[in-house]
Amino acid sequence: MKYLIVIGSGLTDQPIAEKDNQTPLQIADTPNLDRLAKAGIVGSVQTIPENFEAGSDVSFLSLLGFSPETHHSGTAPFDAVALDVVLKEGEIPLCCSFVQLQTSHNDMVMKDFTSGNLTSADSRILIDALEEQIGSDTVRFQHGKGHHNLMVIKSAPFSRTLNPPMELIGEGIRQFMPEGDEFKELVYIMNQAQIILHNHPYNKNQQKEGLDAVNSVWLWGNGQRQALPSFSATFGKNAALVTSSLLLKGMSKSAGMNVVDGGGLNGNNPASYQGRVESALKELDAHDVVYLHIGELEEVSLKGNLDDKVLGIEDFDNEVAGPLLKALNQRKDVKMLLTVNHVASAALMKYTKDQVPFLVYPAATGADAKNAPAFDEKILDSSEIRFKDGPALIDAFLRDNI
Repeated sequence: MKYLIVIGSGLTDQPIAEKDNQTPLQIADTPNLDRLAKAGIVGSVQTIPENFEAGSDVSFLSLLGFSPETHHSGTAPFDAVALDVVLKEGEIPLCCSFVQLQTSHNDMVMKDFTSGNLTSADSRILIDALEEQIGSDTVRFQHGKGHHNLMVIKSAPFSRTLNPPMELIGEGIRQFMPEGDEFKELVYIMNQAQIILHNHPYNKNQQKEGLDAVNSVWLWGNGQRQALPSFSATFGKNAALVTSSLLLKGMSKSAGMNVVDGGGLNGNNPASYQGRVESALKELDAHDVVYLHIGELEEVSLKGNLDDKVLGIEDFDNEVAGPLLKALNQRKDVKMLLTVNHVASAALMKYTKDQVPFLVYPAATGADAKNAPAFDEKILDSSEIRFKDGPALIDAFLRDNI
């Protein structure tokens, strides 16, 4: 038996009052997801432990089958693994995101944490400028993907976790800025970056064209770097992953999985849904377990674009769930788990720690009917199958206990 695990970031949400208390997933037309739910087994899983904040650095670990309580190390260390960045003695990596800030009467407000879906080509121009003017023996910048890059600094580990920018749209940033002597250099770097970006020809051209400037960086994602256990040694199966996420790539590389680039996000010629689905199905020929991650809906959600989220869910249903349903019906040797890493709410423009639904297709021969009429958040209340965490779900799935 082959095992396909599909992570659809951003699929689930909170009920929306002005939409008759329906979620975007309930509003969207999703015939393929619903067919899978009707013919499979459905349930719920708690991917975020009680003592953690919701975020991909936690939920991805959980769905790779590794306990966040044991293996959590922040976002930047895994990004460094994905980018093959070699850390020298005394260096720590930080996520360095290009953001757009808007002036308010007594603060700066986070307008866009993706800088208008900054392309990787434009991002490289800006990160090179920071490296040229700020880079030194103690600070260096590494180009990543789109707005999301890496800064490496020679420093003792910080005592507090820096705030990620993804949930700060519309928020004044002053309350989220790092404070204290240990963060003085970071604040200085951010201030220097703002000056460099303000004067950069790229932003001068943006302003001429009436577009928002990429006017700041946001430093975050700190944590202690550590290697994950081998996936194959843990589960007795070799594995591959198809994703566009640097974070998930880094985790998977650390766990000894084969990583297939799913293309770039943020305008960097991302592979089509079709291309990523085909890559995942191809990897099943050589691997026991294949993860397919589709992440576009998360950014749409955190920007509060409800209508775009509904349309994006329908695209996911048509271009991901539909082809996978067809392929599984033809192959007969593949079992699929489809779930969400955590709730990314367009209604709140925040992550939440709510449980998320999952489905397994096809249901085992002779299994009791534990299906649902639709794949949506109603499964959280209707299904009696509940897993306390991601590792328990992954273990049960790979051992054919569900």
